[in-house]
Amino acid sequence: MVAGDVQNLTSGVYRYEPDEHQLVRIVDGGRRAELADAALAQSCVEEGAIALVFTAVYERTTVKYGDRGIRYVHMEVGHAAENLCLQATAMDLGAVTIGAFYDEEVAELLNLPEDEQPLYIIPVGRKQ
Repeated sequence: MVAGDVQNLTSGVYRYEPDEHQLVRIVDGGRRAELADAALAQSCVEEGAIALVFTAVYERTTVKYGDRGIRYVHMEVGHAAENLCLQATAMDLGAVTIGAFYDEEVAELLNLPEDEQPLYIIPVGRKQ
């Protein structure tokens, strides 16, 4: 997650750690402008309070399901994105799904390990 204008949360890049169910800040400072640049200058990425970036380590799924695991990863990220958008709507927030971005630039900005790929960017914020 790339956080910018969020009450009680310092701007920066965060990684969700599921085992501890917590966010860990991995990069300090606002990075929404850089993420927007990597997303073909789409203004909603910079203007949203946060941008959630869904990523995948394909090997976790392909080790069990072979190449078909890639399809499963894409289906699951679609389900997760839909749930995020539904929750944003329920909270009267705006959310936009972004698939157009430079993978390498996003991965570098997020400090992703080599085996982890960005798949989706979803900025979320108050409706204007």
